[in-house]
Amino acid sequence: MKKSLLLLAALAVSSALCAQETQNLGREDVLAAFKEYNPAALEKAAQNPAYNNLLNKVAAAYSAPNTDVNQSEMIALVLNFDNSVRLQVVREDYFNGRTLQLVSGEELAALEDSVSEELQRIVKDVYKNTLKVKDLQIDRYKDQIKAVKKNDSLTKEQKQEAVDKLNGQVKAVKAEIKTLKKNSKQKIKDTAAVYLAEMRVEFTQRQNAQLSSAQQKEEAAAQAPAQEVKADNKKPVAK
Repeated sequence: MKKSLLLLAALAVSSALCAQETQNLGREDVLAAFKEYNPAALEKAAQNPAYNNLLNKVAAAYSAPNTDVNQSEMIALVLNFDNSVRLQVVREDYFNGRTLQLVSGEELAALEDSVSEELQRIVKDVYKNTLKVKDLQIDRYKDQIKAVKKNDSLTKEQKQEAVDKLNGQVKAVKAEIKTLKKNSKQKIKDTAAVYLAEMRVEFTQRQNAQLSSAQQKEEAAAQAPAQEVKADNKKPVAK
């Protein structure tokens, strides 16, 4: 559950950028998926140039083989597009808030509480979209079962083998849904907590990197006058 939610919530900023060599699903497929599963995003894009630019960048970067798993991930990307944007906004707000704490020397007690609450709202929405994607996956399998049964080019044995396989896939997805629904509230809280912990670590790493860079510059600046004095004290060699 935790891994699935983390994966789906990050899809819009990561999965679309993981191009693969076989390019069956691409930009047009992503845009078609937006039109079918998230038309509100296209409407927003038509009114907001920055949002439109981001959406088109994600669509243009997407490339993956046309498999059932990748179709589901593409739909998840589309459904969670706004959630990925919200996650990025929360991260920046958190980093800005922590920076303000350091500069002002004051503890912003409500910062982590508000960030945690927003993360839980986002993950909860991702969770709902995850269930929706699973339901859509089942619907596709059922459509494939109908198509197999109507396919006169297959023998009775071939039809039965294909139907059995598809029914097995339906059963597997239903088991995934059952697992997702078990203790979902606690799992949502746990996933949000993981995100917040990762943000704390990233902020600390950023600060350490900035301090290291500043120290290096200070050391370089301190050494420069000494080197200049040493150079000035050098006596010219008599010829």
